[in-house]
Amino acid sequence: MKIEIFEPTMCCSSGICGPSVDGNLVKISEDIEILKNEFEGLVVERYQPQTHSMKFMANMEVGTLVRENGQKILPITVLDGKVIKSGAYPSLEELKSNLRGE
Repeated sequence: MKIEIFEPTMCCSSGICGPSVDGNLVKISEDIEILKNEFEGLVVERYQPQTHSMKFMANMEVGTLVRENGQKILPITVLDGKVIKSGAYPSLEELKSNLRGE
């Protein structure tokens, strides 16, 4: 199983950099660690357009969403190649449900 998170441009993915802490980034980072411990073999990749532009275009659904909506559609969360959420980070419960195939 592989989760890919296509994020907007930012200074860091932890949320603990810059002038203020981004609670959403802190939460998704914590949730990723919980999921990795609960779902053996889970791979999680995070991409930003300034450093991973080819990844954005490699997934046709992600590329289309970004072309049609701009960066306001980010973050986009993809599970095994399929978009499961866009416009906000999924909750831990949403991620677990999708990983279980519910």
